[in-house]
Amino acid sequence: MQIEAFHDALALVFTVETLAWLAIGVFLGVGLGAIPGLTASTGIALMLPLSFTLEIAGALGLLIGLYKGAVFGGSISAISFATPGAPDSAATVYDGYKLTKQGKGRKAILTALYSSVTADTASDIVVILVAPTIALLALQFGPTERLWLMVVAITLLGTLSGRHLAKGMLSAGIGLFLGTIGADPVSNVARNTFGQDWLRDGIHLVPLVIGIFAMSQMLDQGLELLRRKRVPERVQERLADLFGKKSEGLTFREYLSCWREMGIGIGVGTFVGALPGLGATVAAFMSYGIAKQLFPQKRIGEGSIHGIAAAESGNNATVGPTLVPLLAFGIPGSATAALIGAALILQGITPSPRMFTLHAEVIYALFLILILGNFFNLGIGRAFAFVYARLGQVPGEVLVPVIMLMAVIGAFAARGDASDVYMMLGLGFLGFLMRRAGIPEAPLVITFLIAPLLEENLRRALLINRGDWGGALFGSALGIGLAGFALFVILLTFKLNVGRRIAGIGHAEEERPKR
Repeated sequence: MQIEAFHDALALVFTVETLAWLAIGVFLGVGLGAIPGLTASTGIALMLPLSFTLEIAGALGLLIGLYKGAVFGGSISAISFATPGAPDSAATVYDGYKLTKQGKGRKAILTALYSSVTADTASDIVVILVAPTIALLALQFGPTERLWLMVVAITLLGTLSGRHLAKGMLSAGIGLFLGTIGADPVSNVARNTFGQDWLRDGIHLVPLVIGIFAMSQMLDQGLELLRRKRVPERVQERLADLFGKKSEGLTFREYLSCWREMGIGIGVGTFVGALPGLGATVAAFMSYGIAKQLFPQKRIGEGSIHGIAAAESGNNATVGPTLVPLLAFGIPGSATAALIGAALILQGITPSPRMFTLHAEVIYALFLILILGNFFNLGIGRAFAFVYARLGQVPGEVLVPVIMLMAVIGAFAARGDASDVYMMLGLGFLGFLMRRAGIPEAPLVITFLIAPLLEENLRRALLINRGDWGGALFGSALGIGLAGFALFVILLTFKLNVGRRIAGIGHAEEERPKR
């Protein structure tokens, strides 16, 4: 059975169409990542309507390729002119830009590329080995255990996605509320529709993700255009060094000398990526900080390729592991994983442990695309990285309106319904307000996707226990343990936040001048 599924996956992946979409995804992703302010989530949100029209393998190729390309692409602008394409690449600025100022920009970008591909491949292999085993364990969970597992995931997302517990949990709460809008799945009675018939079918996934991720970001960047400084003329001269034959490249020996830093990045990134809420930015800074402490002789932070290797391997190693919670439990581990899960849902496949039996060929196809995507990332990144280094100079006055237009077209194209455009604009404004208030968007989108599963498992648990809420919620030892863990995470985060606030007040009192 599994051998047949693997053969079917080979037939799905190794076609001209699938490989072409994978190449297009990586090509777009690297370019998108090289433009400051645009992220993998923005690109995937814009491409989601297009993926709906493709075969499942082509859709996965496009989105996963874009994801991989964008995470690496952020390092290009970070190295070229100290402006990371995304927060994931912020740690790369410390050493990358210093190397560019020394005329070693080519060496810096090649280090970022090779360490990114190495770490991404290693973490993908871990995912392929670990995900099926976790899925087998997940199949043993009953409705009560699945219910509390989702509560734990929401708690982790709410507490780890931002600096403030309340803001993260508020975002998760908004997502849960939006997920309940529409007809009740059991009684078919309209709820939370405010008397609007067009909301009876609920909020559609495509306008939600485009509005929250793409439109909100463009509204935010549109307001920042007047404050943004032009790229200095001397930066263009430094970028020219990246193309010059005299610019120093990266030798194979130098690449091998970074194996310790890449090893740290692979370990940290794989672990952090599998935890809901932390993300690539945390992995990059953790890997960079650990490498800097362990190897002070390598002068990390002063223009060292070892610092680039640690940061880039850390953030790229999270790409594959973010899919583990999605595939094993049906719970996205990050905003980007949620969008890939949304693409599967649009294709009629619900992410869950049962995917490994019901849609084994899709799982194998996804694993193959994860590995192949790294080779495409290597080839396309090597060929176009120095060309994309100039994309960061695209004026915001051109970029913002174009992406806004793409968002409107994408929201309308999904179903051909004008109400989706209005919904996208409204959610875009909501996302903009959340950004301005420092409320993370990822918990909202992920809990929106989780909400139907959460409700389904709660109702099943109540049916099994004949309406007894105590038995439905606390009818198993594992369920009680998961509930206790969720409470522990909330209390610990609250204590840490209070401790930081007290420490900040104390520090301010010490710095206050005496009269």
